[in-house]
Amino acid sequence: MFLDVISGVGSTLDGHLFDVSKQCRTIMFDGETNFQYNERPISDILAEQAPSPPKFSTHNDFTVYVMGPYTAFNAEVAYGDADSLRTPFQNDPLFDPDRHITKDGKGDMEQALRDFCTDLRENLNCRAFIATDIDIPTHEQAEELNKTRSDDEPVVEGMDPLAQSVAFAAHSDAVIFLFTQGGLTTGVGAETGGILGEFHLRRGNPALTHKPGQRIGLYLDEDFSSATIDELPKGYDIQYDSFSTKSDLHEKARNWFDSLDRETRDTGLPVFIPGETYSSDTDS
Repeated sequence: MFLDVISGVGSTLDGHLFDVSKQCRTIMFDGETNFQYNERPISDILAEQAPSPPKFSTHNDFTVYVMGPYTAFNAEVAYGDADSLRTPFQNDPLFDPDRHITKDGKGDMEQALRDFCTDLRENLNCRAFIATDIDIPTHEQAEELNKTRSDDEPVVEGMDPLAQSVAFAAHSDAVIFLFTQGGLTTGVGAETGGILGEFHLRRGNPALTHKPGQRIGLYLDEDFSSATIDELPKGYDIQYDSFSTKSDLHEKARNWFDSLDRETRDTGLPVFIPGETYSSDTDS
């Protein structure tokens, strides 16, 4: 994500985010886009809310949007006799069954992702964040908030998760999709396809690429299995790698970040501007 040459990024939502009626235009990031929430640029919101690294570095403004499952697979939910297992959770390089558990006993993959982002900020001096680090409610959350607001308070607007993710990805220097054996991946799988499609990254798509594919990384736990996810790099021009441990993932992320331009911001990093440049008739 950027923000005045990269100081912020957004979350995922709908509402006022898109103005598809505007004619598509190709621009390099200049601090302004039509990605907004409550009439505020998403870039400004990210600049304020995306967590900063704990120590100063020339890379402190390098913003990384991390997407992955928020819920861990729990055998007790799927199988009646799972309470006899040592643990109902699958072995996973990011999820710790002793730490990443909610008060009601559910697997908290969201916290595992948040811990991963903390490690990235501390070790790679970047502004790594997940969508829930940004204070933008979904439509469902907004509806609940509006039930308790007073008459003199403004109506809370909501944005859907995919729209938030599109905006956050557009304004990020790097975007990481994480797929692991222990996480329920329905949500992140849908967002992966949605974002890659929004940015016109399918190989052979004649539309102008509004987000450099080399800045979107797909990382798979070596034990994770999905024919669709495994073959995304065959159809889309993105970074792809697998990992076996958390330290392995960090090392590969470091190598990837080092291959990107992390310091020069005056060259302008393309972001996605919605428009009519996509044609499914010519997609291949």
